Formats: sequence, C-alpha cells, structure tokens
Amino acid sequence: MKKLLGLVLVMAAALALASADTATTEDEDELSLYEAIEQSAAALAGKLPRSVRVAVVAFESPHQNLSEYIMDEIADALADYSLEVADRNNLEYAYKELGFQMSEDVSDESAQSIGRFLGARYVITGQLVHTDGRYRYRLNGVNVETVIYESSTHLDVRNDQQFQELCAALQKSTPAVRSASYDETSAPRTAGTFLDRGVMFASRGEYDMAVADFTDAIALDLDLQTAWMLRGRALYASASHVIDVGEDFSSVGVITTVGAVTSEAKKAVYDRVIADFTQALRLDPNNANAYRERGNAYNDMGEHDRAIADYNQALRLNPDYVAAYINRGNAYSDKGEHDQAIADYTQAVRINPNYTWAYNNRGLSYSDIGEYDRAIADFDEAIRIDPNYAIAYNNRGIAYDYKGDSDRAIADYSEAIRVDPNYTWAYNNRGLSYNDKGEYDRAIVDYSEAIRIDPNYVNAYNNRGAASYFKGDYARARADWEKVLQLDPDNSNAWDWLEYLRRQEY
Repeated sequence: MKKLLGLVLVMAAALALASADTATTEDEDELSLYEAIEQSAAALAGKLPRSVRVAVVAFESPHQNLSEYIMDEIADALADYSLEVADRNNLEYAYKELGFQMSEDVSDESAQSIGRFLGARYVITGQLVHTDGRYRYRLNGVNVETVIYESSTHLDVRNDQQFQELCAALQKSTPAVRSASYDETSAPRTAGTFLDRGVMFASRGEYDMAVADFTDAIALDLDLQTAWMLRGRALYASASHVIDVGEDFSSVGVITTVGAVTSEAKKAVYDRVIADFTQALRLDPNNANAYRERGNAYNDMGEHDRAIADYNQALRLNPDYVAAYINRGNAYSDKGEHDQAIADYTQAVRINPNYTWAYNNRGLSYSDIGEYDRAIADFDEAIRIDPNYAIAYNNRGIAYDYKGDSDRAIADYSEAIRVDPNYTWAYNNRGLSYNDKGEYDRAIVDYSEAIRIDPNYVNAYNNRGAASYFKGDYARARADWEKVLQLDPDNSNAWDWLEYLRRQEY
C-alpha cells in the first residue's frame, strides 16, 4: 500500500487543483482525470454484482508511468465500491506465466486469459488518448467467461496545466504498484483473496503458509488453475534447496542432485507436486510452464524419461523456452547422455547468450566427460557475465580439483564463500582440497563451518570423520561417522569406516 512519498504529494496536489479547476476557457463537459476515474468506477460498479472479483489488467496512455498510476487509482476507486480487486502486484507475474508481453493495449482474448489466471470474473481495461487538443478517456469492464462488455464509459479529460504537471511528475519517478484489495491485516474471504495472500507468503519464502492459502483457494474454486499451479510450485520449493525466487513467485530456482528425492516424506511431497501440475494442465493444456515444472519434479525423483517428455511438450508450445532447454539438458545429464545435454545447453546459449545457468550447466557436463578445460571456459564465461555467481566459482573449483590444481580450486571455493558466506558445499569442497594437501586442521575447520550452517549435512560429517582419522583423532572420527548413521542409517561409507575402526581396535 506504499508509494513514493514525494511523488504522492506532488500528484495529490496536482489532482486537487485539477478537480477544483473552474476556468471558463475549458469545455464544461470536460473533467479532471480524478473526476473521470471516479465517474467511470461508479458506472462500472453499478453494472457489476456486489463483491465480485475484478482485475485491472491494462490501460493505454501517453506513457507507462501514467498508465500505472491510473490503474492504481481505478483499482482503489473500485475497491471503495466493495468490489474485490485482484492484487495488482500479481499482474506482471500473470503476464509472464501466460507468455504475454506487458503492454498497455491487450486483446480481449489476452485480457480474458489474464482474468481467469487471477481468478477474476471481470477484467478492466481502458485508454487515455490525446486527440483534438483534449484527452479521450475510456474504461471497459469485460466479462471473463462471455467476453461481453458489461460497461464502457467514455469521457473527456481536460488537458490543463494541472494535468500536465501530473504527467511531468510521473515521468520523473515511477510510483510503486499498490496492493489494491488485500493487505496483511485483512482476512481472505474468497478464492481470489486466498490466492493473493498465498503469493505474498510464497514470495517471502513462507511456503507452508502459502500452501495453506492456495489450498483454501482451490477448495473455494476447483477450476482456479493458478492456485493449482502455485501450490505445486510452493510444495516443490518447500522440499528443495531454494536459491532464487522470481518476483511475485513467478518462478523458483533450486539446486538438486541426482537422486535428490530419497526419503519417503520427500517423495510424498513430490507426488503432490506432480498431481498439482497435472491438474493445472488439465485446466490449461497449453501451459508450457506447468509441463516444465512437472518435468523438474519427475527428474528430481529419478524419472528422467518422463521429465524429458514434459520438457519436449514445453518446447513444442514454446520453441524458444530457454529454461526448458536447460532443464531437459539436466535430465539428459542425469541419464549420462552428455552429448544431448551439451546440445541443449548450447541451444539455450544461442537463444540467450547471457544466460549464466546455460554456461554453468554445460560446464558441468564437460566436467562429467573429463573435458576440464572446456568446462573451465564455460565457468569463466558465466563468471564474466555475473561476477557474483557463487555456484560457478564453486564448480570451476571442482574442475581445477579434477585437474590436480588444488591451489586454484581453493581460491575459487574461497571466492564462492565470499559471495555467499552460507554456501555449505563450497566449505565442504574447500575442506576436501585442504585434505588433499594434507592440511587436515584447515579441512576440519571448513567441514565444521559447513555443519554449523547445516547440522544435517551428511557429507561434511563423513569428510570431517576422514580428516580426523588421518590426524589420528579416532574418537572424533568415530563420533562423526556415528552421527552420519543417525542422519542416514544406510550410509555405506560410515558403516565401512566404523567397521574398519572396530577391526583396528581404535
């Protein structure tokens, strides 16, 4: 609900002057922008059922900042008439999810799709067009299901000094989009408001709360495809190592390893993820994002062929879908089909030469087939594009380790830690490099730091146990391997080492 304070004062003053203007040189039929918004909102509200959910999706005007401002004012005015207005903070996400370009002018078909996505029964569009020395203002209310115009208001807006000052102020500073109908203190009542609050929780990383709200939205509207999609995404995030969340929960970036879903509890969550994306696809069979994200869940569960089939569908719907090429490349890599993986990463690079993940993942595939110099070149490019790309530093360090260059590997792990001080894998990997150099105390310090950050990091306990053993501290080594078995009772490495200690009577 916040706006830039200075801009609010400037615009409020301009609007107050505009609405109070009584200059005799103006046509009496012309209104201030404020009056036009209020009158059009009143006319629209009078035609719609009380408390119905609407979405203000597009407004064409001389410049984007003015459009954003008018859309916010319309949303506030409609909310004053007890209409439920979809949170405009989710609008950009809706455009991205549906593959539309953010535009002031949208087709009826696009507006209909956006309305359905946001759980709205009516979508609002409009125009402010300069013609014949005045501004023509129009506001339309369109029924999402029938694409029938329920209301269309046409008014003339004065092109006076106050209006020009407003435009000048807006061009200098963009107002923050206001949440039109929901804030944290309000209690959700409808599927739409549960959806809005769920997006807010998910964007903050509160995935359990988000899942609960999306579940309530689904209970109230089984055909709300967005709620199925977002619940699947929130569930996926809740069971994954999240490294990036798109604005308004438009995406989730995670790090996974082959066989990442091992526990029965995680499998149960991923089964729900797949079920939700499947339901989203039943409601919208052309949702490329749902195919890709369901593919990610299949791949994490080790079902690589089913994952590849989903990525193929996503690419059929969107042949330039960079993330789908990268994810399909990951699936091929997990299957050991590195040539096909490299081909997919290369295609991603062709489409977007600045996509760091494509370089990083292709580098990993080159490492897997022993082409460490080509791997390092890809990690170099990823780091050139993004000098704070901690993962690329870590992975380049691994490639240097494979080449036997422990010092350069340690330098890269250290850089990864500088960028991300909580990067447990980089601490663990730097510990392994120190271990290879026989610097067991420094290795133990790094393993211990990784464990401090993640007390359930099995590999760090295993590796610290080994470093302690080589130092001759058998009691500490035994304690670490026993801890491994508490966390992972089937860990063969810990069983073998403990059996070895028993035989040696250490």
